[in-house]
Amino acid sequence: MTVQPIGDQARAFAMQAATNRIKTTMATLTAELASGEVADLGGRLQGNTQNLAGIEARIAALAQFGRNAAEAAAHTKGMQDALTSVQTTATRIGQSLYLDPQAATDALVATRSAEAASSLQAVIGQLNGSVGQRFLFSGMQSDTQPLASAETILTALTTQVAGLTTAADVAQAVSDWFDAPPGAGGFADVAYHGGTGGQLAPIGESMTITLTTTALSPAIRDSLKGLAAAAMVDRGALAGNGAEQRMLLQAAGKSLLDNSPPLIAEMARVGYAQQLIATAQTEGSAATATLQTARNTLREADPLATSTALSDAETKLDTLYSVIGRLSQLKLVDYL
Repeated sequence: MTVQPIGDQARAFAMQAATNRIKTTMATLTAELASGEVADLGGRLQGNTQNLAGIEARIAALAQFGRNAAEAAAHTKGMQDALTSVQTTATRIGQSLYLDPQAATDALVATRSAEAASSLQAVIGQLNGSVGQRFLFSGMQSDTQPLASAETILTALTTQVAGLTTAADVAQAVSDWFDAPPGAGGFADVAYHGGTGGQLAPIGESMTITLTTTALSPAIRDSLKGLAAAAMVDRGALAGNGAEQRMLLQAAGKSLLDNSPPLIAEMARVGYAQQLIATAQTEGSAATATLQTARNTLREADPLATSTALSDAETKLDTLYSVIGRLSQLKLVDYL
């Protein structure tokens, strides 16, 4: 019988290959034990990764919906804060204008009108607010500031009411300018620079909200109208006729108070959008948690089996080292 001996160099290479193989196995098992996930996912799923890919895709989509919902939540909160400020200002100014007695002095009339002009500027500043570089009340054109300055509006109105001699005529002229349709040279053309329609935001797998409230919405426009009408006295309207000026201020105050319910309804509309967003966020978080659990179940490594395999690999490595040690001590003299 012919014996095929193995040389020392060949044996060294064989031992080195065996050592590297066991060490690689131990490194893989150690990583699985630390991460809790199998290293060979394809082998674990027997090549059928379709379910896992679907779960991963849904998790990614839900993450995007979550980002959309968070952005929409910040946007609607900004809108609600601005509308609350507008409503508070309009109510306060409306009460002071409407409830002041007819016997108010000319100085008080001037003070009230100047206060209305200042409030108009403050309200426009609120409506021109933005969140995340998106203007809150510009509709689809959220990259455009919705309103011109208070000075621009009052200058345009001063031209409209020039020469009018009664409070009713001035109030009507102001109302007509604010209510003029696009193309007629009124508020929609001179003061409003935003877009029409609403901002669409997909916030869930089957949920999309539309934010239709803009600075052109009737409730918001009527608030601006009342403040602007009262500010006309400060711009010289009805000069020299204190009685008509008082009537104009009272009419403006009444319009502000009458507009409170529509303005609150607009706030409720935004509040409903906030409720939908919160619901979408809750549902999205629950769905994501469920999908992550399913994904982890497919990818997780069995800690007990991994520990057993690691211990077995360590035993094999120790045995191999013992064999290598014994082989390294062999001598030809001992053999002979």
